[in-house]
Amino acid sequence: MNVQIREITADNFVEAMRLKVKPEQAEHVATNAASIAQSKFHAFLACYGIYDGDVMVGFTACGRNPEDGTVWIVRHMIGEQFQGLGYGKAALRSIVEHLMRKHGCTSIFLDVAPANAAATALYEGEGFRDTDKIQGHSKVYRLDIA
Repeated sequence: MNVQIREITADNFVEAMRLKVKPEQAEHVATNAASIAQSKFHAFLACYGIYDGDVMVGFTACGRNPEDGTVWIVRHMIGEQFQGLGYGKAALRSIVEHLMRKHGCTSIFLDVAPANAAATALYEGEGFRDTDKIQGHSKVYRLDIA
């Protein structure tokens, strides 16, 4: 497994939009098309394909909130056919490293639907901790970087 993140461009956005989560997960995460559209109205939000070699296996959107300077992973998904193979964890680590390099941040935030047990387990397993804050209907998690 050689996981890398690459910017979403005119050359790969259709591939990103075709990736879907499992049907039972669809209520927990916005579509990639919606995330790409959102990034056009929120310039701080960058979209990336998650690749293993030349195959896009997932998608992420992340960036620094210009209002308060916090760094967020706004979307993180692995395509249904690639789930359960370790891509979620490997990609999350790559995204965290990318955000540390790009923003020099000491903490990273994300939010997750309380009913999304698989995502919660992934994030907690990688060191994200519940902040006891709610954003919309989701719980906010924080990773502190030493």
